[in-house]
Amino acid sequence: MEYKRLEIYVWWTCNQKCNYCKEFPNMEIMWDKKVTKFEILKLLIKYKKKWYNHVSYLWWEPFIQWVFYDALKLWKKMWFTILVTTNCTTLHINKQSEKFLPYIDELILSMEAIDIEKQQLISRTKVNVNWKEVFINIKKYWSWKMLKVNIVIVKDNLDELFNMVKLSNKNWVKEIAITYPDIDLDYYWKKHILDNIAPKYSECIIKILPIIEYCKKYKIRLKLPDFPFCIFPIDRIYEYIKFTDDYDYQTRINIYQNKIKIDRWDLSDYNFSPRERQHEEECLDCKYNNLCWWPSRYYKNIFWYSEIKAIK
Repeated sequence: MEYKRLEIYVWWTCNQKCNYCKEFPNMEIMWDKKVTKFEILKLLIKYKKKWYNHVSYLWWEPFIQWVFYDALKLWKKMWFTILVTTNCTTLHINKQSEKFLPYIDELILSMEAIDIEKQQLISRTKVNVNWKEVFINIKKYWSWKMLKVNIVIVKDNLDELFNMVKLSNKNWVKEIAITYPDIDLDYYWKKHILDNIAPKYSECIIKILPIIEYCKKYKIRLKLPDFPFCIFPIDRIYEYIKFTDDYDYQTRINIYQNKIKIDRWDLSDYNFSPRERQHEEECLDCKYNNLCWWPSRYYKNIFWYSEIKAIK
């Protein structure tokens, strides 16, 4: 069966205010916009008729939202494969996990830090994630189809990256993404970005290179979206290049070589620049120009582009 994915927005609330997230003002604007069970049902019927079979839950923290449980049951009754991304702030609660997890096929766990103080510093709340209990409940109540950990690199968790990867591996997570933060000077002041959010690419790569070797040893499928190719050691670029795309790498190759045609809205299309990435003068000379996600367009205003070197 052809894979056709629907992304659905259920409600606009979250119990964290992560210092790298630029969406909180939008969330406050939409706080009272409630999506009803009936509206979700209409949407599902519409797309089921178009042979959609996979649904990804989007927008903030699902397990605190009043309509989410009903939405899960509707999706499951209509035979959708269900993907949910969560910050895990409620999954350590036994009753919550027992109620929700049997309906979910694929889980992405957003991990800010292991250390409680660091986690609360990043999330800008007093919310605590008990990762030990989270993994116990996942093993107890979930059928284990696709489990992935996503880590957004920020200043305060850079030194914890390796420990987060090891914790994930210890709990049989074999899909890990380490993502560069979405820096945006239209939302955050430069000082906030420098103090709290974005390390340099070079600072990140120093921490990531040992993680790549660790993941290779333990057969963990590691992805490093949002990192331009040229910041990796040039002598091993062909080894690292596939890590930098969280979508299907071969699909991007085929599109670039005009072997397949794909819808404009597909994120694999090289004309679509995700997460505020853009070509720069340096990029135009690079042989991977149309395959790479390029640097953030704000990066040069924070650190300049001394690290960006075209690969000939």
